[in-house]
Formats: sequence, structure tokens, C-alpha cells
Amino acid sequence: MTTEMESITSQAIDWHIRLYHGDDALWEAFTVWLAEDDRHVAAYEAVENADHEIDPLLPDVVFREAANDSGEQEPSIRGSKRRWVLAGGALAASAALALLLIPRFAPDRYEIATRAGETRIVTLDAGTRIILNGATRMTFDRKDARFAALAGGEALFHVRHDAANPFRLDVGDTSIEDAGTIFNVVRDAGKVRVAVAEGKVVYNPGKDGIPLDAGQGLEDAGDGEPVRVAPTPVEAVGSWQNRQLIYRGEALSQVAQDLSRALDVRITVSPVIAARPFHGTIAIDGSGAGQLDRLKRALGVELEAVSGNWNMKPVDSGDQ
Repeated sequence: MTTEMESITSQAIDWHIRLYHGDDALWEAFTVWLAEDDRHVAAYEAVENADHEIDPLLPDVVFREAANDSGEQEPSIRGSKRRWVLAGGALAASAALALLLIPRFAPDRYEIATRAGETRIVTLDAGTRIILNGATRMTFDRKDARFAALAGGEALFHVRHDAANPFRLDVGDTSIEDAGTIFNVVRDAGKVRVAVAEGKVVYNPGKDGIPLDAGQGLEDAGDGEPVRVAPTPVEAVGSWQNRQLIYRGEALSQVAQDLSRALDVRITVSPVIAARPFHGTIAIDGSGAGQLDRLKRALGVELEAVSGNWNMKPVDSGDQ
């Protein structure tokens, strides 16, 4: 094993031990470490596999404390699953064994949320990663890399192909099933939007499932309204990760939602122009709310600050 791989393996062991008492912040830092290098994922999977392989041996194993200064004999600790005892200088030498025996009582489901204007990458396995846009909240399962749930916001999915175990995304009362593809999902204001850049997904799989191929998008407004399927430019799917928002006739209400996530501001839209279509590309320049003054000209609207938020309204009465 090379020195570099030894270092990665040591990091994987360290993560495994630290996650014994890991809180949500530590688990989030762990997913960032996984996303940095595919070798991190492979190393951690090797550690996990070693952990699982020792399980059948634990009931017959006895571990004893090192002798204490008082000379009293400590009681033996019999092998309840994953108990471990380490003392003094033996810690470093025993780390490899310790990682196999530590208990891990953290809940299987955990949540990751981003602030408006923030993005984050979550790696679920060597071929599956999810990029969360700003103002997004998702749930994952530490024991099931083929599951996620989107509570609100937007995420771009790169999913490893596994026909025998398709990836499932829960979105409110429905779900999206995927066997290996790239797709984007938005859940905002009670609506769900799905767009596929590569491969295929099925929206609400089952008898009434709606298949979507690359270059197709879907909007489900809920409230009993019919689900709408329409062509979607592949280059526009997940373009926000490159700080671009591409529109081919989408409503200004959607543009406002997208800008709110990207700019860390809340933008509402006057009902009289909410359905007006917009064609064009918006490049997010990182200036936050300062970009709005320039954007209003491109969008053909006025943007008025109201109680810390922004209201998109007609330029003049001609829109009334």
C-alpha cells in the first residue's frame, strides 16, 4: 500500500471512530470528505466491510481493561456487540481493532439543509452524488444509499446505474424512481418540477407512473391539476450548479423562485406578471441582492424592497 493510500485508509478509520458519537454537523463534514476523492469512498467502504465481517465473532470474545494503578482487577467485559476497551499507549496499536468494535447508535435517517445562496454536495456511494442548491432540505439514510427525500428546494442528481436496485427519491406524497441518470428536481410552493438530462426516470412509479427521458421535463402543481410534461433543453437541466439559469419561456414566478435560492434573498411576484414568460440566460455573479438592479432591466420588471424582501412588479401600468 502506498503512503498516500495508507493516509487515506487512516482517515477512513478515523472517520469511522469519530462517527460513533457523531452529530449532524460531523456527518455533514464526513459527506464532504467522501466527495473529495473516489478513493475516500472505497477506503471507507473497506472499513465498513471489515466492521460487518467481525459481527459473528463478537458473542464469543472477551475484552479486559488494562490493569489500573490500584491493583484492583477490573471486571471483564463480555462481547455485547461492538463494545471496545482501549487503554493508554495501546490506543494507536489497537485502532484497527477498535474501529471494528465501537457501537454506532446514530439514527439511520439524517437531514442536510442549505441556506439560500449556498450549495452542497452529498456523495452516497462511488457513483451517486447529489448537489443541493440553496434553501434546500433533504433526508438521507446511512444504511440505504439508494434512497433520499426532498422536503423543499432544489437538487441535481447523478445516480449510479443499478437495474436490480433502482434509486428512489421521495418528494412529498409521490416518488421518483431512477436506474441511473442525471436529473434535477425542484419542490417549491407546493409544486414539483422534474427535468432529465441523461437516462430515464419514472415519476410516481406504478400503475399511473409517468416515464421521462432525457430532454423531457414535468410539472406537478398538485391540487388535482393534471401533470404537465414538456420538452426541456438538456443544457438547462441543473445549469444552476454552473451559476447559470437558463429559461425557454418559463414564468416569471419560477424565475423569482430560482433567484431567491441563488441570491440569498426572498423575491415575490406581482400576480399580474407572475405568468409572463421569460426567455434568456441569467449568469449569477456572486453579488447577491446587488445583482437585482441589473437583472430588473433584463427581466423587464421593477424590483421594490419591502421589509427586507423584494417584490417583482410591472414597470408601468401597461402590464396591468
